[in-house]
Amino acid sequence: MKKLTYEEAIELLQKTKRLTGEQSEQINRLANALMDGRWNLTRDQQKALTLYRLAAEKGSRTAEFNLGVCYDKGTGVPQNYETAVEWYQKSAKHGYYFAMTNLANCYFYGDGVEKDMVKAAYWYKRAVKRGDTLAKRHLAYCYRYGEGVRKNAPKSFRLFAEAAEEGDAKAQGELSYCYYKGIGVEKSLEKEIFWAEKAAKRGNDYAQNVIGYYYMKGIGVEKNLEKANTLFLKAARKQNENAALNLAESYRKGIGVERNLKESLHWYRLAQRWCIDLDYCKLEKEIKEVKRRMRRCTICCISTSFCHCGNVLRSSNPNETVEIDADV
Repeated sequence: MKKLTYEEAIELLQKTKRLTGEQSEQINRLANALMDGRWNLTRDQQKALTLYRLAAEKGSRTAEFNLGVCYDKGTGVPQNYETAVEWYQKSAKHGYYFAMTNLANCYFYGDGVEKDMVKAAYWYKRAVKRGDTLAKRHLAYCYRYGEGVRKNAPKSFRLFAEAAEEGDAKAQGELSYCYYKGIGVEKSLEKEIFWAEKAAKRGNDYAQNVIGYYYMKGIGVEKNLEKANTLFLKAARKQNENAALNLAESYRKGIGVERNLKESLHWYRLAQRWCIDLDYCKLEKEIKEVKRRMRRCTICCISTSFCHCGNVLRSSNPNETVEIDADV
């Protein structure tokens, strides 16, 4: 497909009453390149927006969708969810399934419109019929929890399975969870691990923490403490509170890593900051215990970087000194 220059695109838009599919694709590709600074072009969001608007006026559903995304994200224009919804609606009504999914998301979260789970489910269904993977995952959530549709665990499982087969990492993690809990399908440790490993390789933090735990305990896989902690770290860096807690435990007890109370305290505190469902009392108790041990070591040992009690106090940064809170 020929790449248009900005001048060629403007000329085409001025002389054409309605764009063909190929012309629309050419103009949107150019606008996208200008928006991102690709094709060795200088990034120019205003030129990109001009092309989107003119193309939308000529019937390009892709341009309508792209304008919706710009207003949704505040790219090149002030963020405006209401305007984003208007463009998503136009594009969706013209049959563009990406717009259907984004419009469904707006109804799901109440962005730019009143929250309406029935309408969200309706547009997810429309997008699913056109094969959108993301819509399959979102609709699967709707069926799992009965949001906008009647609760249906088997249907939820099938949608997660379809999206997982199509490579959606979050759907792969959710499919693993289905096999773990037996949601819409018979429990299976083997299949749970299979899908969790796939999701973990694609960067899903839930799956990374799950597989890390199984390697830590040797459940369904050969025990591998180093691999477990590597997976915990990857997930914790994505603000997964359970992974941060598991990593804190590893450093506190020296499981698969050199014992390091400073590092343990660091991850306990992050887990506490991120946690939603974790037991606050238990977490506070763990943090106080680590701080107590650190306090004791700084009193009884000659060096703060090596403890004769068996506790490593240095952090992963060799230049960082140990600081003990005054309330310990």
